[in-house]
Amino acid sequence: MSGWVKQSGFTNNATSLYQDVKNSAKDLKNLSLTSNDLHTLCNVLFVDDGSMQSSLPTPDSQATHLLNTAYRDFATAAVECYSANVLPADRTKALAMLRSGAAAFSEARARVKAIGS
Repeated sequence: MSGWVKQSGFTNNATSLYQDVKNSAKDLKNLSLTSNDLHTLCNVLFVDDGSMQSSLPTPDSQATHLLNTAYRDFATAAVECYSANVLPADRTKALAMLRSGAAAFSEARARVKAIGS
């Protein structure tokens, strides 16, 4: 696992992705942002999420499953974010997917750390 973590840049990339998630959640709560703002801001999450998805699988099936779940939820949240200004209910959906993904991501990071130590 430690080789995969190093090769994939997981530690730094995970920190960056988590920051993207926090920023997206903050932005979704800001009702003054335009559709263009949300497209730009949520696209950062979508791109970084896809980049991390490309480093799967990990050497551990449980970590892979948890990361895949988190990445899927983050991608879904980014897509919902694109239409959140036109369809306000999509803000709620996007925030729910960010929370769900963050829970799986937190568990996955703990698993990766425990196995890699």
